[in-house]
Amino acid sequence: MDASPADNADAVDPALAAALKDPRVPALPKDVRRLRSLPGRAAATHSLIKDRRSGVALPRFTKAWTLAKPAPFASRQLLPMAKGASYRGMLVSCPVPIPEQKTLRDTAFLAARWTLNHHPSGATITWTASQPIKAGKRKGWLLGYTVHYSLKGRKRVSAAALALVDTPETKPAVVFVTIPDSQKKRWHDINKVMSSVKAL
Repeated sequence: MDASPADNADAVDPALAAALKDPRVPALPKDVRRLRSLPGRAAATHSLIKDRRSGVALPRFTKAWTLAKPAPFASRQLLPMAKGASYRGMLVSCPVPIPEQKTLRDTAFLAARWTLNHHPSGATITWTASQPIKAGKRKGWLLGYTVHYSLKGRKRVSAAALALVDTPETKPAVVFVTIPDSQKKRWHDINKVMSSVKAL
């Protein structure tokens, strides 16, 4: 397992120390926890999106997902808005937008905290996976998690995951996908994304 200073809050930099004190984000599991197979069937794909800005390739979904203007990311795909919903599935890639840490695991932890900016206000995380991965010939770290939040007074959840990939670029790359329970039939797309990410 990737040794982590996050296990000792006195030996980390300020950004990580702040994340470790954030009540929205619990500490990562100490042991490796593999991403389980999520419900549903993966959507059809058409080759890969080669995100050269970030240094990664990821699936290009067809039909169910649409390409959207990438900003502020390097690539972005969206699910259609479900009827009556105010939140929808999103798949993005970008150079890691937070301070890089000494380990991939800790950098992934900070990146997962950052993804809360792209969920409804007040969202919190529970971890479902934390594991090292190989993204082609490069190392990476995968985090799976459930995001809990309320919309219109009702408790809701999203399934989410991110892959932090050590690319030859200046910064590692992040591939992040989140899908709300209103689109639960697409949750297995998360498995497809995480198993397909490769460094360029």
